[in-house]
Amino acid sequence: MNIKKLKCFRAVVIHGSLVSAASVMNLSQPATSRLISTLEDELKLKLFKREKRRLVLTPEGKKFYQEAEKILANLDDLPRIVQEIKEGGQRTLRIVALARLANSLVSPALARFVREHPEQRFSVDVRGHRDIEQWVAGRHYDIAVALTRPCNHPSVIQRPFFDTDAMVMVPKGHALEKARSVTPAQLARHDIIALAPGLRPRFQMEEIFQKAGVELSCKIETTSTSLACQMVVEGLGVTIIDRLAALAVDPDRFVLRPLRPAYRLEFVLLFPPGFEETPATTDLVRCLGEQVKASLGRHASMTG
Repeated sequence: MNIKKLKCFRAVVIHGSLVSAASVMNLSQPATSRLISTLEDELKLKLFKREKRRLVLTPEGKKFYQEAEKILANLDDLPRIVQEIKEGGQRTLRIVALARLANSLVSPALARFVREHPEQRFSVDVRGHRDIEQWVAGRHYDIAVALTRPCNHPSVIQRPFFDTDAMVMVPKGHALEKARSVTPAQLARHDIIALAPGLRPRFQMEEIFQKAGVELSCKIETTSTSLACQMVVEGLGVTIIDRLAALAVDPDRFVLRPLRPAYRLEFVLLFPPGFEETPATTDLVRCLGEQVKASLGRHASMTG
């Protein structure tokens, strides 16, 4: 398998047609079609199906694209790496985090870090729970901030980061604002905003309700924790969240109430296989930890 076939495959995925992919690849349409056909023959997989005038990935094609994109992303990064080697400067630190922690944790932690390392360069990505572990295993990132989960890649290095109690997030003026704590049975009497099935936060919410013997019925589902928080402050319902994620929205428009029985949310740092700690990564981890302590302490009053 050669790289040209993979790049052609990606072009078809992105642009949705052989004509557009051929233009991007500076190839004829027949040549582009042959590359895709030979790739399918080599893999013994049907990668595309035709829907109207567009080529759409098959289920097998989607799985293959997820893995192929990691290889191509590494190749795309090579020119930058070579330039850094030539310049003899510091290597770019590659960071990935859950969207729920990007604004409330990673950004202010980097501000702390930059005061100590003003010359350091970064790349910062946001990915979902399902993707982070695989991308770290592929050595695309130096450090990841994620929710704890069974590690499917034994070569990925996992370190405990911080844990905090799950909280019930309710809009100001809501009936639950008067409660000192909230049980799943109380939550079930109100409109619940939840993450979509299959996502880690949804598993956690389901576990909370299951342990309490209460049926979970969700009025609104979303794939974004940040959006769930925003919908709470808009008065669309209530949700279960951690303190740091709640900081992404206007603190004057919601309150947090302890969940009873208590449920701990555990966060971890992930490092790629063969990770070698450097002064920069050590300081970055310290700044992340300092920001967690500052944020959790400063906003403890939201439960009042």
